[in-house]
Amino acid sequence: MKRILLVSIGLLLALAASAQRTNVREEVLNDWNKSSGLDCVYDQSPKAATPAPKGYEAVYIGHYGRHGSRYAYTARAYTVLLEMLARGQKEGNLTPYGEKLLADLQPFWDIVRYRVGDLTPLGWQQHQYIARTMVKSFPTVFGKGSKVDACSSASERSILSMSSCCAELSRVAPKTEIYAHQSILDMNATRPNDKNNPFRYEGPATRFPYAESPEAFFLRKFPQYRTVLGRLFKDPDAGLASYTPWNAFFNIYMFIAGMNSIPEEERLDVSGLVTKEEYAILWETDNYDRFREYIKYRTPNSSVVEDIVRKADEALASGQRGAHLRFGHDHVLMSLLMVMDIDGFDTVPSDNDELVYWFQSFRSPKATNLQFVFYKPKKKGGDVLVKLLLNGEEAHFGQLEGFPYYKWADVRTYLLERVAKFAYRPADGQWTVTEVTPGLNYMEFRGMEPVSGSAQQIFVADCDLNQPGFSFRYAMAGEDVGVASDVLRKYDALVSMNAAYERTSVVVKVDGELISNMPYNTVMTSPVPNWKSEAAIYTSADGRTVEIAYEGKGRSLSELRQLYAASAWPNIYTSAPMLIADHQPVGASFAGFHTAAEIAKLNYEDPVRHQGVRHPRTAVALTDNGHLLMVVVDGRRPGVSEGMSARELTLFLEENFHPKDAINMDGGGSSTLCVAGQGDPSTHVVNYPVDNKRYDHTGERHVSTYFYLVKE
Repeated sequence: MKRILLVSIGLLLALAASAQRTNVREEVLNDWNKSSGLDCVYDQSPKAATPAPKGYEAVYIGHYGRHGSRYAYTARAYTVLLEMLARGQKEGNLTPYGEKLLADLQPFWDIVRYRVGDLTPLGWQQHQYIARTMVKSFPTVFGKGSKVDACSSASERSILSMSSCCAELSRVAPKTEIYAHQSILDMNATRPNDKNNPFRYEGPATRFPYAESPEAFFLRKFPQYRTVLGRLFKDPDAGLASYTPWNAFFNIYMFIAGMNSIPEEERLDVSGLVTKEEYAILWETDNYDRFREYIKYRTPNSSVVEDIVRKADEALASGQRGAHLRFGHDHVLMSLLMVMDIDGFDTVPSDNDELVYWFQSFRSPKATNLQFVFYKPKKKGGDVLVKLLLNGEEAHFGQLEGFPYYKWADVRTYLLERVAKFAYRPADGQWTVTEVTPGLNYMEFRGMEPVSGSAQQIFVADCDLNQPGFSFRYAMAGEDVGVASDVLRKYDALVSMNAAYERTSVVVKVDGELISNMPYNTVMTSPVPNWKSEAAIYTSADGRTVEIAYEGKGRSLSELRQLYAASAWPNIYTSAPMLIADHQPVGASFAGFHTAAEIAKLNYEDPVRHQGVRHPRTAVALTDNGHLLMVVVDGRRPGVSEGMSARELTLFLEENFHPKDAINMDGGGSSTLCVAGQGDPSTHVVNYPVDNKRYDHTGERHVSTYFYLVKE
């Protein structure tokens, strides 16, 4: 048994039984494809599958896949050897084999120089195969009414891999609805370790655990590098030119390994360059360097695990069959294997020569894919189960019991605990309360919020209207009022916040004057029927009486328009949706239950799209005991503040404040709350408006209407 740095010998023995590959060097020596490491070609042979437990059927798949076979990702995989050979020829230092390889390599470079990083036909075909295999293996996931949502990193080869898979799914599962997309918002699910990812997770510093550098490891393991160079150059050392042995062979190995993926008619015969024994050693040296590179990605790439968990929870709760597909890269997938300790991948042996028994780059071939296949009992009752497939083969979640059909509750807990090991995740959130003035408290919540099941930052001004002197008022933007903090300053207010939607879509009546009425039939210039005035905030002339009413219930648009026009209330501000009406959580069903694919097809002003997804939110609520709540939920910061849908906001308010009535106001980039003496020292903005995309207190948006609270 190998000597391993583990807490428990018992744990080691259990893990070794299922994960340690003690014959890995023999595997690689006898398989040129495996010797190609990250460039090995996806194995399309049938895989053994344990039958599902009796009475269970597959209902959903969570997936992460690497792009398919490609040309080398860097031109240096071709040009380093080309430059060495060209210089060798110029200096008369080439052997006959070196002359032949140079003669072949020059026209080869002319063919591939403009294809660097491109997906090859084989890469396209690999994802077609994976799509067909998913449908064939799990037909109950892809039946009538099923939905597939696919996202990709910004890499063209990943986007094309996604396209191939989705196109084939459309062909073999024609009753499945498919939506594919790529945006910055997808980065935490596809390529979180990108340095430009604004949502990148942070965590404890990661250090390479071995004293020996990859270059020193190479020189120790492959002293025969001169023998290989001697096949090309009369003087092997002179043949290196300006390159170190490590640098030269790092690129030469990529050059050889990448031939697997290139169209057959374009490939060069490199069989005379290295023996299979030499190639196997080169794989081990490259494998060591990949471990050094990928171990530090465990922290940022942990967000993929959280994304898999969150979307699985949503699909299972809604009963929606289908899949979430994510397409990215080897450096993400390999680090995911470490984060989740799949088949012992996160084991770090004390002897770096034994790393190969646990960490193998050929486990991430081109088109590698992880599939979390979820099973539910056909009849009600029973645990949700999940099986993990790595390239079609059943894989282990660390030391978790239940292989291969694990209880999802156990896996979910295990995965979130593993993420917490590598990334700083919000602890269970806590409320903090600060008295601004008697009768007015400022409240903050930061951390994991149990109703939404996500990280949130929530800001609340809680005013007891029973206390004398408080007045809830309305302001419109003007020359000296541009943002919410201007309102706080101008009116010497205690609280200010953004208010209604654009005035062209709502009713605004101030001091008895009807400033705007409901538009006819549509919202703004969209084709979407008007929906933004289903509820209203009414205030008295002095702002000391406040009511929220669900006026749209049972009324047509024309009836609602007439109601507001005829109202005796001096001040009216409409909005939507009504979240809570006489203690009933009506906002929980306002947007219905739809998948991301369905929502993405809708006009932005459609209420389902507007309210059915997570955004920053603003709300006003009233309690039975006369408290006015001015609420802002931050959003669009994965892992910090996810934002809420209208449903989540409704349930959150119901759980935490039990209001009699609550109404949603304009949100997104408009959501801003200012509280005197709190937040930013100069503006008193307490939340983190997202309009400037910097997630600080300075991102206030200029909107047309504001609420503010004063005490006279």
